[in-house]
Amino acid sequence: MRRVHRVQNRNTNDRVGYCLDILDLFLSKAIASREKDREFCMALLEYDYLRVEDALNLVTTMPIEEDDQRRLRATIRRWARAL
Repeated sequence: MRRVHRVQNRNTNDRVGYCLDILDLFLSKAIASREKDREFCMALLEYDYLRVEDALNLVTTMPIEEDDQRRLRATIRRWARAL
């Protein structure tokens, strides 16, 4: 995980909440590969919440097998082309 933002205020009842970086959220959903995750990831791409190149570069830092990294990069590229 790259960056985590901490939130604590009266809206959280003074409890600490941690928010994932958008790229980390995208990649965790992309590797899960469920239909709802695909839709979510494609919306992030469509509305420019992240750059495809940044996501592709970050895949190599994920603790998954090399074959899974290749499949994930191919999936991300396919989603980007579909938009």
